Amino acid sequence: MSTSTSAEGSTSTQPISQTQLAQSRWESAQEKAFLSWVNSLLSKKNLKIENISTDFSDGTKLIYFLELVSNKKCRRKFNPEPKDKINRIQNITIALWFIEEELDIKIRSISSIGAEDFYDGNKKMIFGFLWSLYRKFRILGIRANGGSGGESSSSPSSNNHQVSMEQTEAENNLLAWCSNLTGMNVTQFKNGFKDGLAFLSMARQFSQFPSSTSDLALEGANLRGGVLGSEELSFSQLDGLEGLDSIARLNAVFDFAEKNLNIPKLLDAEDLVNGNADDRTVMLYTSMFYNAYEMATKKVVSKKEKSENQLLLEQVKELAEQERVNISKEFHLESMLNMYTQELSNQRFERLVMERMIKEQENQSLLNNLLLLRDQLEDHQIKLCKLQQNVQEEATGKRAPLWGCPLISADLSKDQFEQIQLLGDLLEEESNRINRIVQVSEVKPISFLKNKFQNKNNQIDHDDDDNNNNNNKKNNDDEDDNNNNNTTT
Repeated sequence: MSTSTSAEGSTSTQPISQTQLAQSRWESAQEKAFLSWVNSLLSKKNLKIENISTDFSDGTKLIYFLELVSNKKCRRKFNPEPKDKINRIQNITIALWFIEEELDIKIRSISSIGAEDFYDGNKKMIFGFLWSLYRKFRILGIRANGGSGGESSSSPSSNNHQVSMEQTEAENNLLAWCSNLTGMNVTQFKNGFKDGLAFLSMARQFSQFPSSTSDLALEGANLRGGVLGSEELSFSQLDGLEGLDSIARLNAVFDFAEKNLNIPKLLDAEDLVNGNADDRTVMLYTSMFYNAYEMATKKVVSKKEKSENQLLLEQVKELAEQERVNISKEFHLESMLNMYTQELSNQRFERLVMERMIKEQENQSLLNNLLLLRDQLEDHQIKLCKLQQNVQEEATGKRAPLWGCPLISADLSKDQFEQIQLLGDLLEEESNRINRIVQVSEVKPISFLKNKFQNKNNQIDHDDDDNNNNNNKKNNDDEDDNNNNNTTT
């Protein structure tokens, strides 16, 4: 009801039509829904709007909201703190360009909104603009079996007829989703939810996501600027609601959804029960249940994946730590092996040095022994030569010349074994000579004396024989002379 005052001061009451009332309720429902939707996104940047008509007037929060809802970055530079109308209009123009060029949404052909409408706070145009975005990002992507409720696949050139077909399909999918979730046959928005049982069943489905529901409740409390109470997280508030009348049941579910599911109270229970609720408002409210349920499901899946990833990460860390320990052990073993190898190499080198030193000492000792043995052998040979001379003189009655002993020296060009064998042979031969010398009948020169000494002795014997022959001949000649003389006489 509205009142007007006449010039005379009288007051008259003008009735409000059902169309105007429905439009007013629709605008109120949109404002609550869009305010909750926009703030749920802006909260990621610690931003918030209080009035949709005025808080988009500078364009900054509008650009941030569009970036968040599309998960894209505006490539044009804008003024984050505009001071005058020109800068604000310029920011809004950049936001509209971002929608059409970057998001491929021909928003101006649908709502005919311009930068001046945002700056002037034209609520009707702004609601139409937000409804177009909400329909594209939150409604047209609804599936009957759940799943992604994101952006639709409409091309930029989609006409109004195609959009209308997509809208109808999305509405039918939303009703089918409600039927599948609740087990009820929900075929209409206005009549299918008037008893509140479908909303009650949908609210109870969130009990399987207690953690996600707590997150939604906390998010709703933050957006409302209140404090989350422990009683708000209990699903026991939904027990026994079937026994209440439809209005009480709806109010209880609406209060629960607003406190625990971050779904604003868009509907009036009496209007919904009496059939006065607008279909678009019921569809908008139901779509918020759908999006909240999908968000809770995604959070559960995300937490499950996160838990699995965390478990996998812990296993990877455990394996990495075990591998690090194994590598450390391998490095330690390799270091020990290198140390032992170096130590073994040093020991081998020391052994080779010791062996060389011992070998040199043994060679020097052997050389000394060989030299000593050679000297002793030479002395022994000299004595044997003198002994042989005496024996020959006694045996022949003639003076025998002194035999010269051979020179015996160690042949260092030969190896040790050959030198020892050579000296051993000489010693054996000397032993045999000693045995022969002892027997006078077998007195012979030393067999291993040099040939030149033997030849010299032979020459001496030959000269002695010649001298004897000459003497004998001379004696014979003398005797012949004497005989001749005697004869002459």
